[in-house]
Amino acid sequence: MNTTGFSKGTLLIPKVKNMTHWSVIACDQFTSQPEYWRTVEEEVKTDPSTMNMIIPEAFLSQEDLDQRMGALNRAMRTYMRRHMLEEVQDYIYVERTLQNGNVRRGIVGVVDLEEYDFHHNSHTKIRASEKTINRLPVRITIRENAPLEVSHVMLLMDDREDAVIGSLKDHTDEMQLLYDFPLMKDSGSLRGFLVTPEQSELIDQNLDRLADRKCFEKKYGMPDKEAMIFAVGDGNLSLAAAKEHYENLKRTLSPQKLKNHPARYAMCEIVNLNDPSLEFQPINRVVFGVDTANFVRQLERECEVFYEPCENCQYFDLYVNGEGRRLWLKKPSCNAVTGSVQNFIDTYVQEFSGKVDYVHGSTIVQQLSALPDNVGLIFPAMGKEKLFETILIDEILPRKTFSMGGAEDKRFYLECRKIIK
Repeated sequence: MNTTGFSKGTLLIPKVKNMTHWSVIACDQFTSQPEYWRTVEEEVKTDPSTMNMIIPEAFLSQEDLDQRMGALNRAMRTYMRRHMLEEVQDYIYVERTLQNGNVRRGIVGVVDLEEYDFHHNSHTKIRASEKTINRLPVRITIRENAPLEVSHVMLLMDDREDAVIGSLKDHTDEMQLLYDFPLMKDSGSLRGFLVTPEQSELIDQNLDRLADRKCFEKKYGMPDKEAMIFAVGDGNLSLAAAKEHYENLKRTLSPQKLKNHPARYAMCEIVNLNDPSLEFQPINRVVFGVDTANFVRQLERECEVFYEPCENCQYFDLYVNGEGRRLWLKKPSCNAVTGSVQNFIDTYVQEFSGKVDYVHGSTIVQQLSALPDNVGLIFPAMGKEKLFETILIDEILPRKTFSMGGAEDKRFYLECRKIIK
């Protein structure tokens, strides 16, 4: 064990013939492209798959949500009953080959939700990087009725010496290979290894060094701040749902029944913020169903928009009718341009109309903005080297501020874990 809140756990690995069909991408991807998910369903067909264990956000607003929830729980119980999941106990070292050929390395384990808080002014060891969006109640409902969890949560650690994961990458020959297969839709490939007991002990030792108070103060120069070890990089909403579900259980279960309850923990993968393969990309916006001319007028008024560069201004690209222009904001409301624009969008939608979606990449934004009554917004990338300092100072970023890579490089579901006794 170590003192960071992240530890090894009892995990479940699928025993299926077609691992490519088993493993599907995070549910919060391609939310404006339901056709992506339909092609996944067509490809998987009747094979065992995590597609049957999630509900893509693209489908959360459909009328058959209750039926999907029921089907999700039946699939999980079927996989358990048919002994399709094999139990392993320890950390899993993961190598994810991305679309561009780079390899992102991580370690899968569990986080103690007592050490995590997603609210503003959090002082826990594990903190949210962004505000959660309004689909939290649905995610909680899904989790509280499920016997298993699959996870796309990725935690970031600022391990500048790469001691935690770097100690593993040249020693896979000592580990047990758990899986090695290509991911669907040309999304790269995935390998996972069960670490040895000696490697597990070394991971814990290096995590403890990362959590050392003197190390924290030397790194950030903030002696008045509570130490933060991990920031949620991906899956902020999923981890928040796990936390809320656990807090709900605490109000209903006796201390004896709650002791060592599996719902106190949530499965995730830790990744080094300084991994060269890890690139931060902006998450762009499309606002649907608006009077585009009025949208632009209100934006110009609220944020004091310039159409030429100005000193100390934030900028982004606005697309209307498929045509783009760069805008500079003289009166930003946040330190990050994404936050300034998000604040405006929230106010506009509440006062007028519209629905906002969060999109990876610029091409789909340009395509959707060419349709009537749509506005597209494309942002510059945020530097990852400032992430921890920004969270420590500002405490939380606006929702959907950044993305760890493009959509196809997101975490794919694979490992499972029991969350009921």
